[in-house]
Amino acid sequence: VELRIKINPRGEMTRKGLPYIVMPWMFAPWPEAREKGVVEIAIKGETLRELLVELSDQYKRVNVDFEPVNPKTNDVDFDYDVSLSGKNYIGLSKGLDTKLRGGNEVVIKMNWRWDG
Repeated sequence: VELRIKINPRGEMTRKGLPYIVMPWMFAPWPEAREKGVVEIAIKGETLRELLVELSDQYKRVNVDFEPVNPKTNDVDFDYDVSLSGKNYIGLSKGLDTKLRGGNEVVIKMNWRWDG
């Protein structure tokens, strides 16, 4: 399962290049967006970390467990894999503190474990 985010300051909404199968919980904070399959949000920050924390806060408000940035380590939790425009965040010179720019694509993959 992955959540794809396009940084789009021009406000053009499209599903082009996005996956067809979407888990129902992905739209929990924005139920009005289910039919379009696209969510448009504004965040207060400008870095990858700020985007992830803002998304986590929005999911928490609707009781969805989505917290890619571990509050204890202040780094990406091992249940997630985060990339920015095709490059894993670890390979970015500023890591999670990399500034987002128009055209960037953020992909958050959830590494689901079945602990039995």
